[in-house]
Amino acid sequence: MKTVTPRQDSGIPGVYGLLLLDVVSRWGYSAESLFTPFNYTNEQLADPDFRIPLHVANEMIILARKMTGESTLGYHLGNQMRISIHGFIGYAIMTANEITDALVLANRFIQLRMPFLQFHFSTFTEQVSLQLQCDIDIEPLRTEIVMALTFGVITMAKALTGIEDLHGDIDFDFPKPEGFDKYLLKMNKLNNIRFDQPHFLACFDKKYLGLKMVNADPIASQIAINQCEAELSELGERRRISMRVRDILTHSEQHYLSIEHVADRLHMSDRTLKRQLAAEGTSFSTIVDEVRYRHATSLLSRTDYTLEQITDELGYSDVANFSRAFKRWSGRSPSSWRKDPYL
Repeated sequence: MKTVTPRQDSGIPGVYGLLLLDVVSRWGYSAESLFTPFNYTNEQLADPDFRIPLHVANEMIILARKMTGESTLGYHLGNQMRISIHGFIGYAIMTANEITDALVLANRFIQLRMPFLQFHFSTFTEQVSLQLQCDIDIEPLRTEIVMALTFGVITMAKALTGIEDLHGDIDFDFPKPEGFDKYLLKMNKLNNIRFDQPHFLACFDKKYLGLKMVNADPIASQIAINQCEAELSELGERRRISMRVRDILTHSEQHYLSIEHVADRLHMSDRTLKRQLAAEGTSFSTIVDEVRYRHATSLLSRTDYTLEQITDELGYSDVANFSRAFKRWSGRSPSSWRKDPYL
C-alpha cells in the first residue's frame, strides 16, 4: 500500500559544487561559466552550512555535462575527490586507525552531509559487502552522485592506505552511461564492474578491513568524532519539531488544525515553524496529510462510520474532496480500500 512520507530534500553541501568546478575547469571552464546561471559564488559554496537544492544541483550537472560533452562526470568527480572535502567526517575517517573504523564512521555520520543516502556494510559472508541506498530519483543527479561516491571511495581508500592495487566487485543499479567503456577498460583491471543490477553493491576481500590508515591519529580522530557527534545531536534536536507537530495533530480532537494553531501551541510564529520543518525536509501540509491518512484508514476499517461522517471528522467540505485526497495518498478510492485494505 502506498503511504505518505515526507520528502527529504536538504540539498547537496556547497563544497561539492566546488568539486564539480574542479572537474569542468580541466575542460577550460571557469566558475562564472558554471555558477553564474544559478547566482552562486565560490565564497557561498565554500560556506560549510551552504547547501544546493537538489533540483538546482541537477540543473548544474546537466550544464556541466553540456559544457564538457561528458556523460560520465561521476567518474571524474570520484577520481578528483579528496577526503578533506567532507569536513569533520572526512577528518575523522582520515585519522581513524584502520579501514574497519573508517567504515563504522562513514555509516554513522553520512547523513550529516547527504541525508538522502543510507550506507550499510556487512561482514557475514566471505567478503565485505557495502550497500548504498540513494533515496532521490532525480536524473542525472542520482547516477552522478552514486558514481562519484563509488569511485571517490576507491580514490580515497588508495590515498588513506597507501595501497594502489585495491580490488573489488561493483554492481550499479542503473544502465551503463554512454561513453563509459573507455573507463571500464582501465577500471576492470582491478575491479569487476557491472551495470543494470537489482541493487547497488560493492564487495571486497575481508583482508582489507585490517589495513592501517597512513594518517592514523587517535587524538585528532576523537576530536573530529566529537564534532560530528555534536552535529548529529543538533540534527536530532531539529528533527524533533516534526515529531511534536505530528503529536499535536494526532492527539487533537480537531485533526485539521491550522499551522497558526499548532505554532501557537509550540510557542513560536508560523513562519518559524515553517522554517524549522523545512530544515528537516518536510512541511506542515505533508504532516497533515500523514495524520489524516492514518486517521482515515482507521475510520474506514470501522463499519459504524459512513463516508460522510469520515469526511466531516477529517475536516473536508464534502465526500468528493475527501475521496480525491485519499486517492492521492493511497492510489485508491476510500470505497475500494474499505472493501479490501490489503490489495
